[in-house]
Amino acid sequence: MNSAKSFLILSIAAILAWGCAHSGEEDSIAPLAPASGRVDPGLGPGTQALSSGPGYKGSPSWSPEGDRIAFTVDGYVVDKPTGSEDLRHWTTRDFFAEDTEWEPDDALMILGAAPSAGTQEISSSLYRAQPGDDSLELENVENEVTAIGAGEDRLYFALGSGAHESWLAMTRSGGKIDRRYSNPIGGRVAYLSLAPDGEQAVLAVRPPGDRKVSVLRVFDLRKGQGREITRLEGAREILGTPQWTEQGIYFVAGKQSTTLDSDGAEPLYNIYRVPEEGGSPELASGVGEDFVAASIRVSPDGRRLAVVGRLNPKSPTNLYVLDPLAKVLTAVTTNEDMEIKTGPDDLAWSPGGKSVAVIARGTPSTEPEVRADPADRLLRDFYNLYEIPVDSPEAPPR
Repeated sequence: MNSAKSFLILSIAAILAWGCAHSGEEDSIAPLAPASGRVDPGLGPGTQALSSGPGYKGSPSWSPEGDRIAFTVDGYVVDKPTGSEDLRHWTTRDFFAEDTEWEPDDALMILGAAPSAGTQEISSSLYRAQPGDDSLELENVENEVTAIGAGEDRLYFALGSGAHESWLAMTRSGGKIDRRYSNPIGGRVAYLSLAPDGEQAVLAVRPPGDRKVSVLRVFDLRKGQGREITRLEGAREILGTPQWTEQGIYFVAGKQSTTLDSDGAEPLYNIYRVPEEGGSPELASGVGEDFVAASIRVSPDGRRLAVVGRLNPKSPTNLYVLDPLAKVLTAVTTNEDMEIKTGPDDLAWSPGGKSVAVIARGTPSTEPEVRADPADRLLRDFYNLYEIPVDSPEAPPR
């Protein structure tokens, strides 16, 4: 084998190894050229790749106009227009972001942690990033923030320094805190989202001192008062953000486990529903008793749920849409050769509700491979964002 050919194979192997690893360290590697339609992502007709190249992608977030999408790459925050590869950085590469939300003025609110010298303990804070700030300096809005949820023109967040009590606060465009709610919430708020009318929030809470209970609370944002609507016992935990639909509140939950089941399988999670007035959680109708859920997101109109999951434990992971009113689950993708990422925050509806962004890559091979494909045909080997069109049925009468 001549030296030039050896160098080419080693270079491709190095790029693949980087793209499939999730590391806090980052080297400067140029992204691959966009596929320009030459690579079939295996996610159905009309699917568009929204990113390319190596890096561990996560937490997609559409701009209010739907023309840009923000996401994390190995923890730091970038965004780009949906129709080009013009990547824009919002944080330094040593930042670790958990979630991002857009403001109406195209600024970004970022929940994450900046590196702290001399300590191993890093707590998350809420930051505001301005577009066009080449210095990548972030404005610190509040420390010890555990969850964020965006409304039409404001952002609500939960904060608390420990596991015993949390509080809610609200900020509008500009990063100024407009209101702090005085009534405390018992426990640590892990996830937060708003009702379709924006006047109430649903909170996933871990009560103090009890590691085997998860609680859902509803908080009236006008009155500043909250109430418990359901609790899960038996070491079941809520995975990801509860979603408030017109037919009630849906969430993914399952039994907590740090080990595999006796048959070697991972713990299985289900979709549950509880009415907004409260009650015992029940399995969501329409998905099937064997369905294994990973993540859910409510559509902008509050009438549908995007669902990433499997029809049964041995099925491939796909994207589905659940109509809670009709109790019908529709498969959006039917792929068997793409691995859709199953993180609780790794899917997002476009503002118009016509498409969903997911993160996926080609199913990894268990055998070593050497391929002569050009670099742009190796897009499938990295986790990347894809926009998948979703049929928008005629809205039923209210």
